[in-house]
Amino acid sequence: MLRTLAILICLMLYLPVPAGAQPPGDCADPAVPSAELIQELTRWIGAQTGYDITRTLADPPRVSFCDTGQTIIYEDQTLIVDPGLRAAYDLSDRHIYLVLPWDAANPKDVSALLHELIHDVQLINRDWPCVGAPEWQAYKLQETWLAERGIDPGFDWLHIYMYSRCPRDIHPD
Repeated sequence: MLRTLAILICLMLYLPVPAGAQPPGDCADPAVPSAELIQELTRWIGAQTGYDITRTLADPPRVSFCDTGQTIIYEDQTLIVDPGLRAAYDLSDRHIYLVLPWDAANPKDVSALLHELIHDVQLINRDWPCVGAPEWQAYKLQETWLAERGIDPGFDWLHIYMYSRCPRDIHPD
């Protein structure tokens, strides 16, 4: 059901490809985060949530990098990477896109990877009532991880709350 829908760390815009733009494609893979980092983050997710992390540990999602303004194929659509986007998770391909610059030594950058790994684990473990529903938990876990490192993420909680709410059925019975 909604497992096939994508979850994003930020709002993204599906835009038509402008004339003369590069054809859509995958992002480059200059220095993908280490398997050890992905394992460590996945284990942390399991310890915090109780989700079954077996699949993500055994077969983690693919990770690649892309630049702002680059076009990628995301959930079978063309996506232009918006300047506000730090990372995205494409469930249909189990693919995490990290937007450059990204540095494994920067906890905020690592927390963007963590956020997308949370989505992988969430969507493997359960169905959600709408595409935004997993966001609240993902952001709360990301905040916890950053707080353990003494970092305030400065999230806009009202925006996250509104994004994570499912539309109500307003039609009468």
